[in-house]
Amino acid sequence: MAILLHMAATTLLLNTVVVNAAPKASYDFAPLDSALKAWNELQFDDNFAINVGDATGTLYTWSSPNFNMQTKVEGASLSKWPSAIMISGLVADGIIDYETKANAVLDWWAKDGSGHNSSSCTLRDLLSFKSGMLADNAGELCPFGYEFCAKQIYDDAKQWAEPGTTFQYLSGHLQLAGAMAIKKSGLSIEELFEKYLYKKYNMTGTSYGPEPYNPSMAGGITTTGADFENMLRSNLIYQGLPKSVQDEMETDLTKPPVSPSGDGWFGHYAMGHWWECLGYGVPNERVTPLPDICLDAHIQAGPGEFGYYPLIDRSGGGGAAGPTRQPYYMQVVLAEPNSLSGIPEYLRIVTKPVVDLILSGANVSQINRKEILKNGGGLLRRDIEFIKGELAGCACEKTRRSPYVILEEGLPADSPSTSRYDLLAAGSGLTIFDIEEKFNTAIGKCKCKGRQ
Repeated sequence: MAILLHMAATTLLLNTVVVNAAPKASYDFAPLDSALKAWNELQFDDNFAINVGDATGTLYTWSSPNFNMQTKVEGASLSKWPSAIMISGLVADGIIDYETKANAVLDWWAKDGSGHNSSSCTLRDLLSFKSGMLADNAGELCPFGYEFCAKQIYDDAKQWAEPGTTFQYLSGHLQLAGAMAIKKSGLSIEELFEKYLYKKYNMTGTSYGPEPYNPSMAGGITTTGADFENMLRSNLIYQGLPKSVQDEMETDLTKPPVSPSGDGWFGHYAMGHWWECLGYGVPNERVTPLPDICLDAHIQAGPGEFGYYPLIDRSGGGGAAGPTRQPYYMQVVLAEPNSLSGIPEYLRIVTKPVVDLILSGANVSQINRKEILKNGGGLLRRDIEFIKGELAGCACEKTRRSPYVILEEGLPADSPSTSRYDLLAAGSGLTIFDIEEKFNTAIGKCKCKGRQ
């Protein structure tokens, strides 16, 4: 078992752990170390790091073999949050305002009185993905300059709803917001990223593609865990952007009557990222207010298609947000192949409530498992079935039986119409420590077909 001791003058490195010492506090993350090792050896996630920090800096980092916080990874939709942060830097500098209308900046945008629904679209609408654009061609290759390609996205978008009425998870919103930023600032897109993201947040290993002169604002990032941590910590302490700007960024901008309000899984949308509420919906019920557990938690998250999952928790705990603790950031750092990219969300689900408890000063090895489950930290039978669908069959050291069958033993039949929060609150689920125990006693290290 890898042990991580956070002492200012002590560094202990065993096996697969990357150590970072917190200057002002010490927490017992050792139980989480061994549980993460079990998750890794089950092959649920292969090469990854878990990183936690607060206003003082890094508190904890665990990484699997052959991976660290300097490993470069492609992020896909991880791009959206830093792109919105970059553009918001211009808002902080007074160069543009969230209420600035696109047609006041871009001469090719439909003018007021034209009868085109897009004429009232603002920068806020674009950054919150409720511009009214219902489809786009932002994924198609455009080998020309940034503004030319942005105009092409706009011209090709034939269907528009009234801005502010519908949330659509499309890349084109950010390309169009970028065009507004270029026009208002007089800087190229490369200069904007350099000034308002790379230098500002010391993201020296980060870049956007496929071409620097015409990057995908919504999907082109390549970054490192260390770079993204710099951005998360800076925004946690309102160092990169003033609180007034971040408060606007971190608002639920797609709550009803916006329809749909979100996706039924990640939550509602803020600016370039989610107001997180994992698994809050049930199938075909996407227009819904967020429950108190998510409103109290106030988690801002910006996961990407390949599974990288960063978040900021400003709640401080209390109420439905769980145990009292300091505001902090956390990230699951990785890049899974696309076929396995849904699994890291479950690592976030089982890990964060444990981190909440550790930061509250609790000894998690003595915590009743139901305390972890009621705060959302468990896998349901439906989750195990999803992981099975991605990883396929596994051969494991200690059994000839399916590891999924072993993990599901003792779990009740699923109730698809019931939210995961209600099921977990009733004690139905596996904590990460339950998974570790089954790994140690009955499963052992696995090799799964989905990773071959």
